[in-house]
Amino acid sequence: MKKVSLSLIAILYCSLTYAQTRRDLNIKFMLRGHIYAHSSMEDTLAVGGFGSSDNLPKKLNSTLDFIETGLFLKIDTTKVISFAKKFNGYNFYIVNKTDSVVKLEASDSRLNVIAEAYLDKKWQPIEFLPSSWCGNSYHNVYLRNEEYWEFKVPKFDGRISTRIRYRLMIGKDKYLYSNEIMGKINRKQLTNKQGHIPDGIMDPYND
Repeated sequence: MKKVSLSLIAILYCSLTYAQTRRDLNIKFMLRGHIYAHSSMEDTLAVGGFGSSDNLPKKLNSTLDFIETGLFLKIDTTKVISFAKKFNGYNFYIVNKTDSVVKLEASDSRLNVIAEAYLDKKWQPIEFLPSSWCGNSYHNVYLRNEEYWEFKVPKFDGRISTRIRYRLMIGKDKYLYSNEIMGKINRKQLTNKQGHIPDGIMDPYND
């Protein structure tokens, strides 16, 4: 009985320590795009060999009730979650409440989604999408109607208070935008890109 009690104390202590060290993401560079999704359907026209994702689409149900209609993006600020294990974040959703399947372009299962901040009287990207030199990277992903993807996005911190939103490319020069939330950023998030070291000669990304 004594051993069990000590184990419980150790677990609680570790949990409290972890909770205390988790913080908002305060950086001075643009994050690389990090929204990955598994397709509801196979892309039969893709060359093949692209990187996959285990982020499967989920069926809408009564426990996750969205009042919005159509295809939409949603940042949920009602609950702070863990992002990358040591930062605070939010759940972010892409939801298909249309009557048809939605097709989106992807690169190694990374969707064309970035965060933007409103600064200097205009919306500006604070994330970027790296480009692949390998044609096999590019393919389409599909989201059936009444399905959604769930992602984790960071809760940013910085010196500048502003509005933040996410943008999804749905076609050439066509975009879909999420709800806007209040947040904080640093000005260098508009200009300095996150560094990337290629993982061997087969890594198709240089940035």
